[in-house]
Amino acid sequence: MRQAWAKLTHLDRRKNVAWALVALAIIGAFGLAYMKLVEKGILRYNKYDRREKGTLRAGHQAPDLSLRMYDGSDVRLSALWKTKPVMLIFGSCT
Repeated sequence: MRQAWAKLTHLDRRKNVAWALVALAIIGAFGLAYMKLVEKGILRYNKYDRREKGTLRAGHQAPDLSLRMYDGSDVRLSALWKTKPVMLIFGSCT
């Protein structure tokens, strides 16, 4: 590989570097466009992505659903809303 690179002229090296930069720019642009489509809900992130277009956003009211507590009992969000505001955090809390 090193011998093949050494045989290239200065102009050929510049062309190869330029093509590599163009390829990286195209791949980067595709990646950004893909992530924007995922954010808008047009494309699914993976097979486990259950979001639907127009789903819950920050500041919107959450649907009334039942959650399992740490002690194993079930609680409905509507029961919690009656007494105080509720903040849902999904993911790791560690």
